[in-house]
Amino acid sequence: MTKDSAENETHDSPLAARQVTATLDPYAEEPLEGRGLLVSLESLLKRPGRLLHALRGKTSKSVVLPLSVVACFCLTFYGVVVGGLSGGEQLWQAPAKIVLGTLASALICLPSLYVFLCLGGVDARFREVLGSLVAMVALSAVMLIGLAPVAWVFSQSTDSVALMSVMHLGFWGIATAMGARLLSRFLGSSGNRARLKGWIAIYLLVCVQMMTSLRPIVGRAETSLPTEKRFFLQHFMEMLGEDVNRDPGISARGR
Repeated sequence: MTKDSAENETHDSPLAARQVTATLDPYAEEPLEGRGLLVSLESLLKRPGRLLHALRGKTSKSVVLPLSVVACFCLTFYGVVVGGLSGGEQLWQAPAKIVLGTLASALICLPSLYVFLCLGGVDARFREVLGSLVAMVALSAVMLIGLAPVAWVFSQSTDSVALMSVMHLGFWGIATAMGARLLSRFLGSSGNRARLKGWIAIYLLVCVQMMTSLRPIVGRAETSLPTEKRFFLQHFMEMLGEDVNRDPGISARGR
């Protein structure tokens, strides 16, 4: 067998062609190699095209359920880190509020995402849109896990609620941007990029306002839930003012 014929056989092999395609483009659609939590998580991080292939086929449930578990677990873990600044009941209240707030925000924005895509000419089924949104939230949650050690170090070395709130907001923005990029690759096209960006802006606003409605999350308050309505910008500015003017002897655990 000559060298040229061996090369031709290698290039003609379906397995070799699939490996080359997957290496060049992780979003290339190909079947999932198995099922389960770890398989879905690995595909989310390394081969998201496999998830898209499953969502467009008849095995969407085998992807949506594991990714939902991943998202809830990662958000809960990060919530414990957030609640570690104040301690006490915040160690369970902060994770619960972050998980419920994120899931509620995603469900609230799901209908508008589907409508935006339909108006953009995307022929996507509702379960595909739902699965793509779950994948976005799951990837954002996994990204937060990667940033959790950094947040933990600062939560143990400072008692400034305003500083930690800004840091968590920045980390959440980075994580959401990574998830939005995945959503754009799943559902975006040249004709609906602007609509998808508009929906992402709506999603960000809903998430921030939802977390404001579930305050306190980072610090403490007299009640577990707010007793008055407040816009998130108003609450953020008041929180900054209180942190600047507070008594240095009063820590986040004492508020």
